Amino acid sequence: MPRLKKQQSIGEVKVIKDSAFGDLIPGRGTDLGLVVSKLHKISQMFGYQRVETSPVEISDPFGKSKVAKLERRELIRLETESSKKLVLRPHNFFSILRAYLANEIDKKEQTTKWYYVEPSFYSENGTVAYSHEFGMVSFGEPSVISDAHMINMIRTLLDELGILNAEFEVNSKGCENCLPYYHEVLQGYLQQNRYNLCATCQQILSKAGTPQENTQREDLFRVFSCETGSCQEILSSGPQIIDHLDESCNKNFTQLLEALDELDIPYQLNPKLFEDSKFSHILFKVKFPANAEDQSGDVQFGVGGRKNLYVERLRGQPLPTLEFSIDLNKLLNLTNIHGQTKKLDQIADVYLINLGGMAVKKSLRLFRDLWKNNISVAEQFGENGIKNQFRLAAEKGCHLALVVGQKEAMEGTVILRDVRSGMQEVFAADRIIEEVKKRLQE
Repeated sequence: MPRLKKQQSIGEVKVIKDSAFGDLIPGRGTDLGLVVSKLHKISQMFGYQRVETSPVEISDPFGKSKVAKLERRELIRLETESSKKLVLRPHNFFSILRAYLANEIDKKEQTTKWYYVEPSFYSENGTVAYSHEFGMVSFGEPSVISDAHMINMIRTLLDELGILNAEFEVNSKGCENCLPYYHEVLQGYLQQNRYNLCATCQQILSKAGTPQENTQREDLFRVFSCETGSCQEILSSGPQIIDHLDESCNKNFTQLLEALDELDIPYQLNPKLFEDSKFSHILFKVKFPANAEDQSGDVQFGVGGRKNLYVERLRGQPLPTLEFSIDLNKLLNLTNIHGQTKKLDQIADVYLINLGGMAVKKSLRLFRDLWKNNISVAEQFGENGIKNQFRLAAEKGCHLALVVGQKEAMEGTVILRDVRSGMQEVFAADRIIEEVKKRLQE
């Protein structure tokens, strides 16, 4: 039998602190459980099913060089002995589309609605970054009613989180029929005003190319993201995409606005809302108005919309696709700042608290007995302070708290506390189940 080598001390381990890892930590501001439970509840209520994809992907599942052209995030490549080139997924949408196509879901159902709560990984300037995302994707449904349905779902989610001051902006980027003509009209207008544009926008204009070249065409639309005052003034007076939509795109956009009116969802038309090349046809933005106290600018919550053309370039065939996503840390921060309620959905009726070694053993049995009697119970075995545990009981929506300390464990008793009023009584352990049932029926 080989001898074990003596372990050497490695000293103190240095923990790297980096905000790029995007950790989701409970107990900071808004409860993480509040947000995640609402995400699942609202998504499923609106007909979305949860999908979980592998964090490891083949580097180019859609064909050589397509991802390199369409994916802006730098991929994190994995060293393996396999001949396959593997990467950590750079976008959840990227993996979900691959899973949809690989499993031939389109042959099994006409419309597919998935949502996800998953991390994505990428590299920026040589630094590994990570984000935890929530998103929803709809495949196969061309009707703009699904666009309105998704916007309504987002509005409902925000309402559930107590965020009541969100603003929606909508626009149509048109399709492959109307975009080239609008590109030509916009390019001509900007050429006439080029000397009044900032240096960056002049450079974009000089590299704009022809209306038929998709990549260069999208580059020209980057001028809409410029925040320079003179450029904004020129663009506001210039031609708008809404006036250059073909008949089909104009009809779809009108139907979306009518649906939003029917749902009583206030919105603003923003003809300068273009985002990047992944979006086509209809897109929307959710934002919050500027904070008057610190005079900060508008806060963008997220952007969603159609990715029909993007998916068609990856897949090689048309596929109506609608998507929205947001970083979970951003959602938590916005809920903490803008949310008007922090009430958590009820997790259990009873919260079990134990104090001391002997009490833990008694509590284990009591937990089992409560569960056997169909009484929903929550607990946190371990030293965490009684005040902190009373707070957790309230946050989890529990009506009653049962406390077992060293004294109670020795005497065979249990303290029953009303979480809302703070009133408490002592009962014999063999009577506590009966008393809990009675209190919960009141």
